[in-house]
Amino acid sequence: MLKLTLLPDEYLTINGDIVVQLKRVAGGRADVAVDAPREMPVVRGTLLERQGGERPACLAPPARKKGRTYRDQIFRWNDDRERAVRAMKLVFDRLEENGSDEEAEALRKQLDRIIPAFWEDDLAAQ
Repeated sequence: MLKLTLLPDEYLTINGDIVVQLKRVAGGRADVAVDAPREMPVVRGTLLERQGGERPACLAPPARKKGRTYRDQIFRWNDDRERAVRAMKLVFDRLEENGSDEEAEALRKQLDRIIPAFWEDDLAAQ
């Protein structure tokens, strides 16, 4: 099996007439666009298996889901979290403009404790 790594907006072709493009990756999900001739069926694997189809032998078995331990869970960065952080920073700026510098600084420190600045860059790149 050929295994490829794609960045958003990169694509691959199959047999010259099928194009698969990675549109976006966010929050552990990937949006993929597939352009194929109508006579070529394109079916999501979960639907195929739900209808009784076999999982292709060349694929690794699905990962078993572990019980969630929230304390040590990996922090997943996504567009919603990015928007929330930006909105909070705007509120902090407004607090400072209105003379509430101490409150704004206290809130900024708490946000930095939750999401350190170096995490924002590393997690947004994932």
